[in-house]
Amino acid sequence: MPARARWLVLGAYVGVVYGTLPYGPVIGRSVVRSLLGGWLLGSGMGLIAALSAAGIVAALARRGAPLGAYVALGAAGAGYALALSWLRVQHLERVHLPEYGVMTWLAWRALAPHLPGVRGYAVAAALAAAIGWGDELLQAVTPGRYYDLRDVAANALGAVLGALVLGAVRAAHRPRVSDESSGRRSPQAAGSSSR
Repeated sequence: MPARARWLVLGAYVGVVYGTLPYGPVIGRSVVRSLLGGWLLGSGMGLIAALSAAGIVAALARRGAPLGAYVALGAAGAGYALALSWLRVQHLERVHLPEYGVMTWLAWRALAPHLPGVRGYAVAAALAAAIGWGDELLQAVTPGRYYDLRDVAANALGAVLGALVLGAVRAAHRPRVSDESSGRRSPQAAGSSSR
């Protein structure tokens, strides 16, 4: 996807987040009252996070990922567990975690060509957190909404946890050094067969 398109996708996502601010309470009540929404905001989010983490760990192991990828994923897992516990009474506030995790991913996709590696993840998380702060500032002037510093923190936490998961996922997708590039030849490449 061209760089300009990546920025447009990020802008569209921000537009949806900001554009739905006046309708947030109505949308939130509808979600909480639905059976699926209530489950997703309760134990479902924890289950989805645990299954996702298991899938990422399997991919990391299959790829022979570096220890840092496991550390990043472990830190993200601990952060999600603490945040879900912290927000257990305020189920709807849990939405901030994946919402700003996705924001970080979209920001990283737009920034990656200019900021490779860890710097790209950090700047993407900072940009997503700033967008989350903007979300709260807009709520301060939106009728029926209010500025809440706890939401700023939840948005920033979602952005940082998203960057940690993104870093681990990216490590899982990096190709391993092949036997051929390391100077060794596999039995198949040498013409032998294991049959």
